[in-house]
Amino acid sequence: MTKDCQICGSRFGDLICTYCTKSICSSCLVQEKNRCIKCDRMKKPPYKFLKRNFPFILLFVAFWFFTAGVYPFPYFIAIGKSLDPAIMQPILIASGLMAIPFTFLLVAWKKRPPTSR
Repeated sequence: MTKDCQICGSRFGDLICTYCTKSICSSCLVQEKNRCIKCDRMKKPPYKFLKRNFPFILLFVAFWFFTAGVYPFPYFIAIGKSLDPAIMQPILIASGLMAIPFTFLLVAWKKRPPTSR
């Protein structure tokens, strides 16, 4: 059974916008970005998109705080304490290693966005 497009009202609303999760037709879909024309006009992502991806955002922030807690050298530099640049090597390596899975995650989501529930 086909759904109606929630943007233009056509009978062929068989696609889903990855940002607002509305049923849309192929003429209301921006192919490069996998979102509807209304979400494409917005400068910021809709609240539903942020709410749906909140656990992943929170996970990334938690990893950053863990790394900064284990290696507190950025805080020392921020308060003006002079440090040897070689002491920053562990934090740079840890940050680089943490960025690799998130980079792959973003590339995979761009190619195949998560399905709505």
